[in-house]
Amino acid sequence: MTSDATARLIGDRLAIVAPDRLLVVTDFDGTISEIVDEPAQARLLPEALDALRRLVPLVLRVAVLSGRSDHFLRSQIPVAGVMLLGDYGQVGLASGERRQLDRFNKEARDHIRNQPDVWLEAKPASSSIHFRSRPQAGHILQSRLTPVAEGLHLSLRPGRLVLEVTPVGADKGRALKRLIAELRPGAVIFAGDDTGDRRAFELVGALAVPHLSVGVSSSEVGASTFAACDLIVNGPPGAAAFLACLADWAVSWRA
Repeated sequence: MTSDATARLIGDRLAIVAPDRLLVVTDFDGTISEIVDEPAQARLLPEALDALRRLVPLVLRVAVLSGRSDHFLRSQIPVAGVMLLGDYGQVGLASGERRQLDRFNKEARDHIRNQPDVWLEAKPASSSIHFRSRPQAGHILQSRLTPVAEGLHLSLRPGRLVLEVTPVGADKGRALKRLIAELRPGAVIFAGDDTGDRRAFELVGALAVPHLSVGVSSSEVGASTFAACDLIVNGPPGAAAFLACLADWAVSWRA
């Protein structure tokens, strides 16, 4: 879709909504940051940074909802006023959930100890098993670790060359639903790139208020993930361009 067509879509969908009633929520990895082999090296696109800075004073709220830790998001998004919702928006773990996750991490490390280029990232309220440098390992990792997670009453979800492990019920759809109930926005926009964003796409698509679900495409994710999306853009540069276009709309609306 061209920039002019995107601007028309935004204008049509948000025609009756003032910018200060708009909630803008975006994923991080693969959406406003390129996916990289070493997750710690992921960086916010400069164009996305500029767009977030422009949007913050114009809209109701800008939030980044990610599987990353809050600490990592704070280190990478130096924009005052952006709400950072790490670990899929969880506000913390119950003691039992912490024990379950710690036990999973121990057993998972035993499973992957002799597998080169596979490693576990333990986060405050979730864990990730990365195999980007060894994609052929994904199927066997999932088959071996899913029973471990299920036996501990945890959820294991495949993503873009990663397996995400969380307490049952921790997902972006639920976190976004809580945020909407708290802020009561007049319109909602959500952007994401992976299977973990699907429930948020579906939630936004079913809202009664004006909305846009924006899928950020890649060669690693099938089209079915974006079935509920209103717009699909090409990679993080496309997402950054969309956010810039949204900021342009907010400025012109106020003018």
